[in-house]
Amino acid sequence: MQTQLKRFSVFGGFLILLAILVGDAYVTKHQLDQQIETGLWLNHTRQVQLQIGEVESLLKDAETGQRGFLYTGSEQYLKPYNQAATQVDSDINELAKLTSDNHRQQAAIADLRILARQKLDELASTIALYRSGKQDEARKLVLSDAGLNTMNKIRAEIAGMGDEEASLGAVREAAYRKNIVLTKTCIYLTTTLAAFGLILLAYYIIREMELREQYTRDMHTRERWFRTTLTSIGDGVIATDQDGNVTFLNPVAEELTGVTTASANGRNILDIFPIFNETTMAPVDNPVAKVIAQGKAMGLANHTVLRKPDGTLTPIDDSAAPIRDDDGKLIGVVLVFRDISNDRKTERVLRNAEKLGAAARLSATVAHEINNPLEAAVNLVYIARLDPNAPSAVINQLTQAEQELERVAHITRQTLGFFRDNNAPGPIDLEALIASVFRLYANKFLTKRITLQRHFGKCPPIHGVQNEIKQVVSNLISNAADAVAIGGTIIVTLHCVEEGSRTTVHLTIEDDGPGVADENRERIFEPFFTTKQDVGTGLGLWVSREIVERHGGSIVVENRKNGDRGAAFCVTFEASMEKSEAAAIQG
Repeated sequence: MQTQLKRFSVFGGFLILLAILVGDAYVTKHQLDQQIETGLWLNHTRQVQLQIGEVESLLKDAETGQRGFLYTGSEQYLKPYNQAATQVDSDINELAKLTSDNHRQQAAIADLRILARQKLDELASTIALYRSGKQDEARKLVLSDAGLNTMNKIRAEIAGMGDEEASLGAVREAAYRKNIVLTKTCIYLTTTLAAFGLILLAYYIIREMELREQYTRDMHTRERWFRTTLTSIGDGVIATDQDGNVTFLNPVAEELTGVTTASANGRNILDIFPIFNETTMAPVDNPVAKVIAQGKAMGLANHTVLRKPDGTLTPIDDSAAPIRDDDGKLIGVVLVFRDISNDRKTERVLRNAEKLGAAARLSATVAHEINNPLEAAVNLVYIARLDPNAPSAVINQLTQAEQELERVAHITRQTLGFFRDNNAPGPIDLEALIASVFRLYANKFLTKRITLQRHFGKCPPIHGVQNEIKQVVSNLISNAADAVAIGGTIIVTLHCVEEGSRTTVHLTIEDDGPGVADENRERIFEPFFTTKQDVGTGLGLWVSREIVERHGGSIVVENRKNGDRGAAFCVTFEASMEKSEAAAIQG
């Protein structure tokens, strides 16, 4: 609407300017015509005045020739007379023709014609008398003043006619000059108006050009901003025209589709965005085509995967919406989609967390129910071992049974303690804690003939809950013992690293078992993930990582270096004292 108004304003300005120029041309032409007409009439007056003078001159010449003849008798003096006699009538007729529009002049010419004839007749009479030898009578006629009176009347008529033409000439001269002034005024005025209109129109056009340039710059700025935003957004974005041909892909869309912007531009969306049902692998209707057909926003059905050119399938979620211009006409479609693989993982973790919560409650219940009869069994073994009549072999077996029952009781107490979280944090001596775990698994080490290698440096204590850290070390030692073959080796290394004022304690537990496959390395800390088939629950490493991270530490797994087979778990904790205190402990 605003653009149409501006166009109408410019067109209206041109029309007004054109009207001014046309008016200027019309008025100027009219004034020039008036000026030409006035000039013609002024020239006409001058012609009349010249013609009057010509008639008067002829009559004077006729009278002069007559007198010269009378005084000399020579015929050569009659030439002016003869010319006047033959020409006066034609000159008077020409004068009458020139003044045909003026009735006063016509009346004066009629009188002049009579007087001129009388004068010529009077001159002819004297000449005839002279030729007939009557010179005295001819002179007497001349001296009678009849001819003088006639000539005076002629002069009076001619003077009157001259005055009439002079008056008309003055009026026409004034009109001519007035027309010149009016013509100049009209030219100046219309030229000024036209120039002013041109200036206004030029100003308006220049201003509109500047505004359009500014608008174009703003549009380019906004376009760059939107393009940068779409490029930086975390979801994939594809834009198409009204026919579904691709016009834009952001980097995320390039990564998810496996197609670059350069190769996708101009291609149909169906070619670069093939989607299928995740379960049946049947093709799914493209949402862009549905938006073009129905003109409204559309979303994907659940369980949809996007296939890259290399065949890789990515689960996605997307929506498509129409792009419309100011008139509401559909000019394109924008498709926004994202990889929901992490969402799927999160959902699995949440489901596993629910399972873990149920397992935790069940474990706590089982541990609680087992603890009471277990304590009774421990007490009965203790009483039986004190029987003085029992054989020594039985006593040894009862002692071993008491130790095993104590270990089971310790595990149940750990289980209850872990889920009750009722232990207060404090300083933990990792070296002593590791030694206690070794004692816990001494029988297992002995049974599998496992070799333990200890490399302990002097390290400051860490801060945490003793039972929880012991649970972590116990899980790692137990996994290492399960992983190695009979006669295998477990290496436990404890050392410190100083970085400025910060001291970290590193515990590494290595084994020479089969190691961890690359595809399992990222999943090994997930709940319920296990490679022990029916033996493990898949919770040990997940619980260990939760405990370590809750204590501000980290735990990673790697396969051993330098060609050695087996896995290495490295746990890192912050030391609980300043650098100076740690240095004092290290000696």
